Amino acid sequence: MPNLTKEQKTLLLWMSTGQTFKVCSDYCPDKGDIIPARRLPVRVFAKTIEKLYQAGFISFVPVVYFGLRWDEFSLTHKGKEAIWTT
Repeated sequence: MPNLTKEQKTLLLWMSTGQTFKVCSDYCPDKGDIIPARRLPVRVFAKTIEKLYQAGFISFVPVVYFGLRWDEFSLTHKGKEAIWTT
């Protein structure tokens, strides 16, 4: 199990309340934008998302808004376990 930073743990804990976030993954000026950026408990970086996804702590579903692809990330069962065991 990878070591989680304080910020990563905070993000996973926030997601454990049913919260999700979306990242624009389409080729456009919005690529990499995150929503809801202001309501997230910490600043989220692409490397953080990649690490949590590769570890199986979060998963995503592609969603299309106004012709642009956004990946909606949510907490997995493994992610919930990681919050309480790390």
